Formats: sequence, structure tokens, C-alpha cells
Amino acid sequence: MRLNIRALSGSLFARMALILFLGLFAAQLVSLWLQWGERATVVSAARGQNFVDRVVEAVRVLESQEPSRRAAAMAALQYGALRVSMIGADQVSPDTGRRPMQGMINARLGAEHEVRVVGEAAGFGMPQRGNARRGVDVRLRDGQWVRLSFSGEADAPALSNELIARLAVMLAIVMIVVMVAVRQATRPLQQLARAADRFGRDLDAAPLAIEGPTETRRAAEAFNRMQERIKRLIDERARALASVSHDLRTPLTRLRLRTELVGDEKLRDQLASDLDAMAAMIDVTLDYLRGLQDSEAVRAIDINALLASMSEDALVLGRSVRVEGQALSPYTGRLSALRRALQNLIDNAIKYGAAVRVRIVDGAAELRISVEDQGPGIRPEELARVAEPYYRTDASRNSATGGTGLGLSIVRDVAFLHGGELLLDNRAEGGLCATLRLPRR
Repeated sequence: MRLNIRALSGSLFARMALILFLGLFAAQLVSLWLQWGERATVVSAARGQNFVDRVVEAVRVLESQEPSRRAAAMAALQYGALRVSMIGADQVSPDTGRRPMQGMINARLGAEHEVRVVGEAAGFGMPQRGNARRGVDVRLRDGQWVRLSFSGEADAPALSNELIARLAVMLAIVMIVVMVAVRQATRPLQQLARAADRFGRDLDAAPLAIEGPTETRRAAEAFNRMQERIKRLIDERARALASVSHDLRTPLTRLRLRTELVGDEKLRDQLASDLDAMAAMIDVTLDYLRGLQDSEAVRAIDINALLASMSEDALVLGRSVRVEGQALSPYTGRLSALRRALQNLIDNAIKYGAAVRVRIVDGAAELRISVEDQGPGIRPEELARVAEPYYRTDASRNSATGGTGLGLSIVRDVAFLHGGELLLDNRAEGGLCATLRLPRR
């Protein structure tokens, strides 16, 4: 099974899954951001408390030493990021008012100590970035000022790989559950689309199973009722067409017999010609009106052999039909309907050009059969209407190429019957290219 990326990206399941995935991913990013901010705040507060403890410890050690022995004590206190130095009164940081750190240090040392916060240490206990300088100036009991500072403190440590891995696993588990839920929610729509497609190809297709939640069951019941009504209307139309066909052919047969009794040979020939034209118009009209009522069974069709036989039949009648390319595998469809559609395209091409070329382009997704002629083509403004029932271009109204205006309509209906379409386009070198596009199922 080949994965159709374009079809998948445009499906309701893919869009809902993508929206939910992006929402969950954004939620995870916000969660990481909040955890990182909280972590940075907690780490910074812990570092502030640790700094206060070390300041208090250092001050007590220095105050317990004689001034002459404080140099050795300061050398012992210089470890890690802590720096201790004696400063003069002229080097003391200015008093910037009451700070939380001052209160914490005074509470540990006693109110008799004067504490000045050094620069960026005013915000100690809050998240910091880079190598910010943090410190305090403390006045010992004997009046000597000492500066204690931390330098080169790193940012808060990053989130652990284990935490990130857990968040990723949680996101993956939630996404799996979400995708299963979305699949269950969109499956009824897919089943409804497949049932509608089957019904378009086969009027005797089985009704849609009524199951699932209330909304799904109601949709299935409504679809089955619609399918039943359409099938009943088409069956009634088929019976009416059969009756009309019989009722029309009976008086035509009587007219033919009475025509033979006409003594004037020229008049008799004219009447016979008119009756033949009328019979042909009735046949093609009934053929068109029969449309999708065709109950022919679906089967594997050898397109190459079908076109080869049609080309040989044309050759017997003195017509040139050249087939190029070939189908890579049999096509599953209705043989009589496809034969009728291709014969209509070939007959139309022969009417407007001496030589006809049929090109086959096959692929995994679709089969294209193009019939090209060398005629005058169709005016661009008429291309969209020429396949409408009973519509005829000006070029097809003369006695040589006249018709009922139903040939291309029948071809279009056959294409729709197989889930495809009829494409019409004027060739650059002149003439018309009619392409029957048939999707492979």
C-alpha cells in the first residue's frame, strides 16, 4: 500500500492530530519554561542563603581573632568562590537603604553590626545571569570593615536529561492516546465517504452499517434512507424507459410498413430516411436516459485488447485509428459502458478528422485514455458546455456531422460511473483532445 502524503496531509484526521500535537507540544514548552524559572528562583535563593551563612561564619571567625592574626584567618577563609578582604572606611559601599540580605545577616550576627550591600548583591536571592558581582561590606565590632563577595557564580544548572526524557515520554504517550481517539472520531466520516463512493459505482451496494455513537448512527440511517430513495427512483425510471421504448418502437414499425406502400420512390426514400433518423434519436436518447441504471457487473478489462479490436473494426470501415501506449494492467470496470464511451469518442473524432490517435497513459493512481482528432476543435467558451445533454456546437449542426448532442454526455456519465471524469481540451497543433480519466481502485 502506497502512502499518499498529499491526501494524508489534507485529511481531517491529520489536521486534528497536528493541531492537538502542536497544542501539547506548546504546553510542554510552557511547562519546561515554568519549571526552569522556578528552578532558577529556588537555586538562587539557596545560593543567597548559603552566602549569608558563609558571611556570618567568616565574620565570626575574624572577630574571634586578634587584629594581628586576621590576615592568616582571611587566607584560610579564601576558598571556593568566596573572597574576603579588609577595606578602609573610604572604600565602603554607600548605604542604599534596607535590603533583605542586610536583615538576614544582622539577624544572624546581631544588630550591632553595620552591613552594606555591594552593587549587584542587592538582588541576591533572585534569579541571576552571568558572572554578576555579589557581596557585602560588614563592620566588625572593633570598627574594621571587611568585604566578602562571591565572584564567577554560574547560572542555575540546566534541567536534567532524565527530566527531559520523562517529559518526552509523557508527550509521546499522550499523543498516541490522542491519535487513537482522533482516529475513532473520524472513522465514521471515512466509512460514510466510502459508502457514498460505492453507491455511486454500484446501485446495489450494501447499506451502511448502523453502529457507533448516536450522531454516527443517525447519519448512517439518513444515508441509508437516501440510498433507498435514489435506488427506488432509478428503478422506477428504468421501468418507465422500458415502457416508453416499447411504445415508441411499435408505431415506428407501423410507419415503416406503411412507407413501403408509398408509390413515389423519392418520397418513400425520404420517409424511410426520416424514420431511420427518428429511430436513431430515440435509441441514443434512451441510451442516455438509461445512464447509471446500467447493471452490468464489474470485471477486469484488458484495455489494450479492447482498443486493438476497436481499431481493427475502424480499419475494416476504412477509418484510421492509431493506438499509442498501453495499459500496464487490466482495469476493473464495466466493459459495455467503457466500450460505448470509447466508441462515442472515436466516432466524434472521425467526424471531424480523417485520422484519429488514441493515447494510453497508465499509472498506479489512474488510467488516462486520450482520443485526438485533426478537426477544427471547439471554441474555448463552448468547452465547458459541449458535454451537456442535447448541446451541439455550430459545427455539428450540418448534415454531414449532425447528431443528437448526447454522445459526449454519455461519455461523461460513463466516466462518472467509474469515479472518473471527461476532460476536453484543444490541441496546440489543431483538433480536439478528449481524455477519459479513470481512477484505479
